[in-house]
Amino acid sequence: MFDWSALLQFHFLRPYWLLLLLPFALLSFLQWRRSDLGRQWEPVIAAHLLPSMIVRGSQRRLFSPLWVSIILGPLLAVAIAGPSWQRGDSPFAQDSAALIIAVDLSESMDESDLQPSRLQRARDKILKLAEARGDAYTALIAYSGTPHTVLPLSNDSNMLLHYLDALSVGMLPRRGKAPENVLPIADKLLAARGNGGSLLIVSDGANDLSAAAFADWAKQSDTQLLIWGMGKTQEQIDADSERGLNVRAQPLQEAQLRDISKAGNGSYERVSVDDDDLKNLLKRINRHYRLSEDSARPWLDGGIYLLPLIMLFFLLWFRTGWVLRW
Repeated sequence: MFDWSALLQFHFLRPYWLLLLLPFALLSFLQWRRSDLGRQWEPVIAAHLLPSMIVRGSQRRLFSPLWVSIILGPLLAVAIAGPSWQRGDSPFAQDSAALIIAVDLSESMDESDLQPSRLQRARDKILKLAEARGDAYTALIAYSGTPHTVLPLSNDSNMLLHYLDALSVGMLPRRGKAPENVLPIADKLLAARGNGGSLLIVSDGANDLSAAAFADWAKQSDTQLLIWGMGKTQEQIDADSERGLNVRAQPLQEAQLRDISKAGNGSYERVSVDDDDLKNLLKRINRHYRLSEDSARPWLDGGIYLLPLIMLFFLLWFRTGWVLRW
């Protein structure tokens, strides 16, 4: 069945070559006037005798050099202009969506509202995410007051497992919670791949300056921002206390995380007991990759489909006497 949506995408890759239609039209018109024998003999033969003196030849038939050239000229112009209505395969089709994972290692990630701790739960969730993504390229950044590249983009899930196990709260030289410092490192890592990707920040909060930094970053970056909130909100902690659970923890700073997500044109996802958070993140990662891949896929040049017909017309010029007199 014909895909009518292709008509909406029809365009010319080199539209300026359609200007060739103008000289083709002018030359065809001049040839047509020249082939009119009546016009040629009007100055020397009386008007009442002229119709009887002219014998119409093959120049007036459709199958003649003149009319074939009138058809061939526009075909050549359209073919050179490059008609296109569909995209080809992406040069990055063999790759999956690149993902930068930035893990917060500040002191609050050691809270035990998520058993055994927020950081350990983050490790488990990240490993499930990596397993679901297969051999997709993934990088790992650790940050607190300063960011540090732990693992550059790699499709080796075993390496990711190894480096995740080595992460611990307090291992970085400067304390704090500054997710905005991750942004230039993530951009540099993704630039090496050349086909975009997503940045996933795994944290339980942010500082007051983070939202403004993410807003500035979003203006010049096409990287998708994803925020994964690790921890329980104050409402959840209060509900646990009412059920008799002795939970003492600094609550998840969900408002700050939502602020940086909104500022960075991203999406926020709170950690869940089941795998719903994983499924939602995977959908967003893959959807963003498909959009990025579509924009990178080259348009196919449909002019090649006109070449066989053009070559057949050109073969006619091998016939004896098949000429146009200029």
